[in-house]
Amino acid sequence: MEKVMGVIEEWRRRIDDHPLHKWLVDEDDGVEPEQKLWFALYFTNFIMYFRELNIYHISYEARPGLISGTGGHGDADGLRKKAISAHAGEDMTHSRLFMRDFRTLGWDELLGWRPSEVLHWLFSSEVNEQLRRRTTAITKLYVEAADPAVKYAVVEAVEACGHGLFRHTCRLADRYTERTGKELIYWGQFHLARETGHAVEEYDEGEFEGLELTPEQRETAIGLAVRAFELIDEQNSHMLQLAQETISQGGFAERRRLHAAPVTTVPAKERDMAGWDRSQFWPEPYEFHFWPVNAHPSQQPVVEALRRSDRAVRKSGILDLLQTQDVEEGLGLLRLALMFIAADTCGTPTVYRYMVPYAYPNTPEERAVNRIARQFGRRAHMLYADWESLGINERLGWPVSRTLEFVYLDAATESHRDLRAVVTHHIDATTDPILRYWTMVGLKKMTATYADGTGDLARRVEAATGLDLPYLTLKQNPDKVVLEPDPVADAVRFEEQEIDAATAARAAALVEDIAEAIRVRYLKMVDSIRERHYPEVA
Repeated sequence: MEKVMGVIEEWRRRIDDHPLHKWLVDEDDGVEPEQKLWFALYFTNFIMYFRELNIYHISYEARPGLISGTGGHGDADGLRKKAISAHAGEDMTHSRLFMRDFRTLGWDELLGWRPSEVLHWLFSSEVNEQLRRRTTAITKLYVEAADPAVKYAVVEAVEACGHGLFRHTCRLADRYTERTGKELIYWGQFHLARETGHAVEEYDEGEFEGLELTPEQRETAIGLAVRAFELIDEQNSHMLQLAQETISQGGFAERRRLHAAPVTTVPAKERDMAGWDRSQFWPEPYEFHFWPVNAHPSQQPVVEALRRSDRAVRKSGILDLLQTQDVEEGLGLLRLALMFIAADTCGTPTVYRYMVPYAYPNTPEERAVNRIARQFGRRAHMLYADWESLGINERLGWPVSRTLEFVYLDAATESHRDLRAVVTHHIDATTDPILRYWTMVGLKKMTATYADGTGDLARRVEAATGLDLPYLTLKQNPDKVVLEPDPVADAVRFEEQEIDAATAARAAALVEDIAEAIRVRYLKMVDSIRERHYPEVA
């Protein structure tokens, strides 16, 4: 572990000396401290997602659908997991501190963005594309580091970067408070006191510092920690550039026009339903092979797990609610449905660009996974057209901070974050193409069950009102994905391969985990509808 910490300390010094940090504390350039903090608006996705990182992917506390658990409290491994989990328990609270400073700094008024603009900025904008890529990559590091000795190194690296940043923003916060009398708790001393720069509390460091690692543990820990530093170093450089450009532009008006404004109308085409029987278990076919219609006998247990899961989802009650024939009630249900799925839907392109694919595929099966992934996530932008047609922005009237709370903090959307975590975990926890394939199948099948219900309701409402609802009515993107020929990869049929019992059991388990998270999400949605958690829209 001493060798690992030596590498981390070297990188800690390099990060501390980053140009972003130097710029933040430069008092001679005439830039107000609150303007320099604008860099954080290009980091908001990560800041708010940091809560989920700690709850689901850093902490070992058991969560449904995740391979976790602190282990026995008496064994050394269990104590190390407990120490990491305790620190994560503190860090998961910091997003709320950011929200308080967001309002103190007047960023709601500064931006003035509507809810759909916030969603677009976070999940769809080109300007934040690389942040989404880096956030996905950092999440993968945590998931890959299941061993607490290795995870300690990754967390230590990220904590070192955080401490370096907050040591410098503290000076900005002090200057801001001196001039305005307003305290900044996220950017100032309050948060810094909780950002020790280390992975665990001081009294737990002894559990790790004297560890004798195997060569494999040592190399893995160093590799993952260095990659974390590299990703945050990249992000710091990018945020410095973006913040300085925004200051040069005089604020966010130009950024809003270019990067926060979503589409309001989209080209779309009706689904080709010819030859498809809705009574079939599998959803309608794509223009490429995907569904495991003829699964090998060794994979039948996975198919049966999916069938059981589908039956459980259908019993959740959400499909019954969608049967309404009342147009006004239907409009309210569609607004709520769109709100609840917005973050997941708009984030789908990121999943299929950066999470599912192999960075360097070296087998036909890995290339096949990548080619399937290229075909998905192409309808997400249509959601913004439905959002506009349903008048959700006007009905909500939310400032930016309230939309951020809805996505990342509201109790009513916690089950949606649970689902994101389960899917992320099962994708990142394996490099086996068969398991990645079944993760996609499980997710697509379970969400299709609900989408068919909302689609029927949306078509009734569309016909009665004339509203344009391309996403909810399941219309297709008319633009085709152009892939270079790869006949060998295209010939791969994952479901026809013989697999061993352990792989089949693991595939069945991940399908059940995803389906259960989706079922719970639907139950919570039913509760929210009945309890009118969001009366603004329904």
